Amino acid sequence: MSRFLKLTNIIINKNVIHDIHINKDKIIIHLMAPEMTGSMIFGSGYCEARNSKLEICKTENFGDYKIVTNWIDNELK
Repeated sequence: MSRFLKLTNIIINKNVIHDIHINKDKIIIHLMAPEMTGSMIFGSGYCEARNSKLEICKTENFGDYKIVTNWIDNELK
């Protein structure tokens, strides 16, 4: 199997997929953040990471929706 998932306008490295939400007519893929930002001062501070998400709608992107559903089905076998 390939390490990448090829959709119409994007190629996704499967290693950066954090989680997938499957709704009735939409699949939402959350990707891990490539970097973190923040600051520390005298042992306290904050750290922030912004995750990206892809929304694939069955009615608007049927081809990509089918690719992702087939990939999920094959991964769960």
